[in-house]
Amino acid sequence: MFNLIKLFWHYFKKHTPSKGVLFFTALLLAIIAQAANPSFSFQVSGIDGTILENVQKSVESLPRRLPDNASAADIAAVFDQVNDTVKKALAPYGYFNPTIASKKRLLKKNEWAITIQIQPGPQTRINSVHVAVIGEGEKETTLQKAVADFPLKAGMPLNTDLYEQSKKKFLALANTAGYMSPTFTHHEIRVNKATQLADIDLVFDTGPQYYFGGVHFNQSYYQDSFLQRFPQFKEGEAYSPAAVLKLQESLTGTPYFSTINVDPRQTPDSTDIPIWVDLTPSKAQAYNLGVGYGTDTGPRLTASWEQRHVTDTGQYLKTFLQLSTIQSTFDARYIIPGKDPVNEQYYVGVSYQQQSPPNNSNGQTQKLSVGKQQLWDTWILSSSLSLQHDRYSLAGSPYNETSMLLPSLTLYKTSYDDIILPRNGYSANITMRGASKPTYSDTNFAQIEFAPKFIISPFEFSRIILRGDFGYTAVKDPEDIPLSLQFFAGGSDSIRGYDYEELGPGRYLFVGSAEYQQHVYKQWWGTAFIDAGNAVNSLKDPASNVVGPDEPRVNLSDLLKRSVGIGIMYASPVGPIELTVAKPLSDGNKGLSVQFIMGGNI
Repeated sequence: MFNLIKLFWHYFKKHTPSKGVLFFTALLLAIIAQAANPSFSFQVSGIDGTILENVQKSVESLPRRLPDNASAADIAAVFDQVNDTVKKALAPYGYFNPTIASKKRLLKKNEWAITIQIQPGPQTRINSVHVAVIGEGEKETTLQKAVADFPLKAGMPLNTDLYEQSKKKFLALANTAGYMSPTFTHHEIRVNKATQLADIDLVFDTGPQYYFGGVHFNQSYYQDSFLQRFPQFKEGEAYSPAAVLKLQESLTGTPYFSTINVDPRQTPDSTDIPIWVDLTPSKAQAYNLGVGYGTDTGPRLTASWEQRHVTDTGQYLKTFLQLSTIQSTFDARYIIPGKDPVNEQYYVGVSYQQQSPPNNSNGQTQKLSVGKQQLWDTWILSSSLSLQHDRYSLAGSPYNETSMLLPSLTLYKTSYDDIILPRNGYSANITMRGASKPTYSDTNFAQIEFAPKFIISPFEFSRIILRGDFGYTAVKDPEDIPLSLQFFAGGSDSIRGYDYEELGPGRYLFVGSAEYQQHVYKQWWGTAFIDAGNAVNSLKDPASNVVGPDEPRVNLSDLLKRSVGIGIMYASPVGPIELTVAKPLSDGNKGLSVQFIMGGNI
């Protein structure tokens, strides 16, 4: 500390002498004041549980009120307030006549120990409870349920904290139902200290119900008829703060606006609440460039471009480009908002993909698509119809070309407690697609894939991740399926220990993984996992699983590929970053595989 003070002194004396002296003096006084402030420790006995926690928390707050460089009188005031503070902390639990004995002891200079022995005395119990709802909302179902579920009953110990929480619940339920000016016409607890009995009288007046007025958008670009699709309520419906918040979130989730202010304007002489929305359009164009590396893609360059204001009815264009040694992609989509612009969108798209995975396969895919994405119950439903042309080679076999009219349907659902580092939750993805020769296709096939994932945290310091990927293709000759639609296994999000898409191709896909993550230090976690599965054409005949040149000594024992490994995970602000080392158990001649995963939780 002395050296630090000397350092500040020499620096400020050299560069700004007068200010340096002032700063040094203030710093020195602050250090001395800090050193002079006393410290207190409190030991409370005679009570336990929640009551002890409340008393401990209350008395420990007393020294925080001391001024800097506290005087002897300030310190004495802390001792004088201990008993009254304890009484106030016991009162919410029905203890109004406690016996309190407190003692102070000086351990060393400016360090005090205070022992507090409590005999709480008799606990006040509830004699009677009267809770009622009056006003326009007296028959409101949620409020009547709150009356029936009122947590304090006759014969129970008095708990004023529960009483206050219940009052807040009534206010929140009323607001949710559109009663924006509720009051408690009676709200009292009468305590008879002689009998240690309490009577509760609580009467809640909802007041009038309020209703949505019109929604007014203040902006200069988009048609008002388009913006009026965003509110999920109509003029004249019962007012709901949750619906107003939903409108704010819906507008924020679009690319159209940079600033959004939703303002409900309640007036004292009306039960109609109009909504005024101030909007500032976002920039017309947006660009993003990125470079990265992944064990599945190798070095990669990504770029995206959005033209956000194509029409005043919300139509816009977005494009994406990825260049890498393993998979390069270009995708462009023209998006047309539906009746519900947030949860319903149509699109027309073109895409090109080139694949060169490390399994001696190659392919190019060109696609023209029309599709729709919408919210279906609690699922996101994506449906599309694509005209697709592929040129491909599977595992070194001769090149083939196919064209098809490909309908596809995907259902996706996710529920996690946190989108960055979830501790509990699940996701599920189901995809179905197919083609037939009578509808402009070179082959007949049907395909389904199901990919579930579960995350659970049995303890605060751990996470368990369980995931699977299961698929089946119904087709006469598997080699008629282009590379872009084949099932493969292996890679950082499949069976670690095997290279990206090293296993397969095959008409059957089955992959399972279990991973345990242990918190180590700050944002760092240790991981251990086991992965298993494969992608094969037959579950019975090993020879049918060979694609391309024949391979000798193929047998059923090679059907299930397994690997185990360990890793480290860093919980970054943008999502988990994990580095793993895995060893295949099914192929003894394979060495260790190092793989890198980023953002692989949802």
